[in-house]
Amino acid sequence: MISKDISIMELLQTHPGAAEILKSMGMGCCLCMGASTETLEQGIRAHGLNLEEVLNRLNEVMDKDK
Repeated sequence: MISKDISIMELLQTHPGAAEILKSMGMGCCLCMGASTETLEQGIRAHGLNLEEVLNRLNEVMDKDK
């Protein structure tokens, strides 16, 4: 399960498919300098997105990939 406390960089390294999901929701994390230092929660909030919605979407897609 992906948590709000994971660093964006760790998320992208462990779940490469997450990049496309985040991009579709308005977060270009692959190109962002903050990805190496921010948690997923910080990035989501910085983009004005709903934390629960993004986490649910990520976990839904990642669960299907297992």
